[in-house]
Amino acid sequence: MTACDLYPVLPAGFKTDAALEVLRDILVLPEITALRIPAGWTPEATQLSQLVDLLHANGVAMILEVAGSLAGTPKSLLGICDGLHATNVEDLVSLRKAVGSDMPVGCLCTNRDDAMKSGESGADYVAFPPGDLELVKWWSSVMELPGVAENIRNTEDASSAITAGADFLAIPLQFDGKDAERFSAMAVLAAG
Repeated sequence: MTACDLYPVLPAGFKTDAALEVLRDILVLPEITALRIPAGWTPEATQLSQLVDLLHANGVAMILEVAGSLAGTPKSLLGICDGLHATNVEDLVSLRKAVGSDMPVGCLCTNRDDAMKSGESGADYVAFPPGDLELVKWWSSVMELPGVAENIRNTEDASSAITAGADFLAIPLQFDGKDAERFSAMAVLAAG
């Protein structure tokens, strides 16, 4: 068991071939348990199959970010994703109604009230904005529902978020040639 899990986040507009190359190197880390796909990604069937095979081979869940409703989300993604990520409480409520309790749904929350509402509305995890470690610390001290520290970019951010009690570190992929090195260093911290 790790002190926390790593949760890579693909950026909007990412190039699938470049992402697959980087993901092959990092998904082998046992601390990585989920990958977030940005809203609006419309993959070709071959690319989607390659990504799904890579995720399954490494035991990593595919979490699909949804902006608003599911209406604009490709059915090919909805049918294979392992969970959804809402960008606010209102979207969480509508997503939870749409998918029921069969699929995990997480939510980005910017304050305590939204975090509490998310928990009451059936969120499976609550994510907190970049740098808001006080909110992460408060959440981890009073709630059992997992907390995600967003936008962790380096080992200093990771160490601070782990100390604050984050259960997951959402780490944006940067495609700068250093993602594998960055994730390896954060995996050491996450392993506790």
